[in-house]
Amino acid sequence: MVEQLKLRWPADWTKLHVYFVPDPAEIKPIADAYRGVLESLDCVARQPEEWLHATMMVLDGVPARDVPAEQRAELIDRLGKAVAEVPSFTVTCGPAVAGRSTVTLDMVPDKDFVALAELVKAAAGEVFGPEAVKYTNNRPHITLAYATGDGDSGIIQDKLRYATDLRVPLTVDAVRLVDVLVDAELFQFRWEELAALPLRS
Repeated sequence: MVEQLKLRWPADWTKLHVYFVPDPAEIKPIADAYRGVLESLDCVARQPEEWLHATMMVLDGVPARDVPAEQRAELIDRLGKAVAEVPSFTVTCGPAVAGRSTVTLDMVPDKDFVALAELVKAAAGEVFGPEAVKYTNNRPHITLAYATGDGDSGIIQDKLRYATDLRVPLTVDAVRLVDVLVDAELFQFRWEELAALPLRS
């Protein structure tokens, strides 16, 4: 994880992202269910609940500070128009999956979420060009923890599997334009919210 951050994220940058941020009341039960396992592991850094998110778009190649106010306003306008006609929908979140560098919660079905993310990327690409929004985040997911050292993902997966069989519904009714700071010491992604853009209710 450290090497990935060094490659993609200069130390003095923050970046513009579009996130889906789950309702705290909806995500808390499943985050709590896995808390004990994650806190018992010395090879991962658990993410605080207030920073849980699913990434839809990353603006690469330019730090947030270098995006002028007019261009940021245009981005917000285009994003807002793109998502305003999309009906709100629900996904099922869970179970937790241990991968090479993260522990994540899958979100299914993924069709509506992927379609929304493509609209978001297309709108941002109209402002910054398609090369700036090429980053993809694989299957829709929320990251519960990031790897900080070596561990056996098979053993971790067994611990997660027996921790709970809980799945929770998450309501996708807005996306958020955020200015993201990566903390390479705590292995956390934190942000300042710039705009909340509602889907059609």
